[in-house]
Amino acid sequence: MNKIFMNGYYQGVIEVAPASLSAAKVEELAIAMTIQHLRHAGIKVSTIHDFLIFDIQANERLVNNYINDGAAELEEVQAKILSLAFTKKGSIDQ
Repeated sequence: MNKIFMNGYYQGVIEVAPASLSAAKVEELAIAMTIQHLRHAGIKVSTIHDFLIFDIQANERLVNNYINDGAAELEEVQAKILSLAFTKKGSIDQ
């Protein structure tokens, strides 16, 4: 899988994320979704990590936090973030 496709996936998540989410939450969502998508595509974890950190310049703390999570954990993170877009307060207890 080439970096243009991987970059397009990351940017696509950012572009379609609900407008009610903060920039930080959009980045967190994009990181979690990109990790999950690329792992499903068979990309090595080290390649995903380096792509997000060095090419995208994503938040290193978030990348390191999620890079070894399984699909269920990544889906839970995504669901929590997306639920923020539909709550009146705009935040949830974590």
